[in-house]
Amino acid sequence: MDFKERHFSIDPGKGKKMDGCPYSTFEDGRDVEDYIIPPKGYVFVGFKFDPEANNQIYDGKLIAEYEKESFIEVLRSNLWKFLLAIGIIVIIAVVAILAANVFKEPQPAKPIPNEPKNEVLASPSDTTEKPVEISVDNTNASVEKSVQETVEAEQPNPETPQPTNDPSAQFKQEFWNLIHQRTLMMDSYHDLFFNNKGQVSGEEYDYLRLTILQNTSAFKEWSGKLRKVPASEIEKIETIDDLVKKLKEYN
Repeated sequence: MDFKERHFSIDPGKGKKMDGCPYSTFEDGRDVEDYIIPPKGYVFVGFKFDPEANNQIYDGKLIAEYEKESFIEVLRSNLWKFLLAIGIIVIIAVVAILAANVFKEPQPAKPIPNEPKNEVLASPSDTTEKPVEISVDNTNASVEKSVQETVEAEQPNPETPQPTNDPSAQFKQEFWNLIHQRTLMMDSYHDLFFNNKGQVSGEEYDYLRLTILQNTSAFKEWSGKLRKVPASEIEKIETIDDLVKKLKEYN
């Protein structure tokens, strides 16, 4: 029995077909399915056979048919886009939180409540007054000695450093303590600045604000120079001009 190969033309319908798409030798078009490009949002489901009785070249035409793509299929095909968008959002959120923590003003420390002093109550047996014997000859001498000791106790010792209430002086002392100790942590300078913001002035305050804490990159460059200066040399510096000159030597 003779077998005659059949030929069917391909019609992509709403979609497209790739260049070089051949005719099909099967009525269901199984050999050309990979050449069909469905329109966006649709999936290819098969061919519809059209006999085309008047066509003398082909034995019929296969018309591609499509169905609307389901939500699950859309999600599956675009899953990497959703994951990428979520990852970008998470990274932005983390960076924003870290930036907020770096530039957030430190909270003032809560005062520690004073502990109540324990008062020792005398027992009834102690309330009995005991007779005090005072020598007549030594009474005046004892009184004068007591008054002299009281006056001396009230007078400050010139050798003992007295605390100062000047915020600028206290700020200056804390600033140079950080420099002499070669402190390389930006938080220490940041806390010193905000704890004295709007309360002090002077070269140290301006240098801290405009040079040391200008930005993160500037602090890294400045602290790198400070790290190179030997401790024996940095401890002798007491002015901003001397500090600037010393850092230039180790630039």
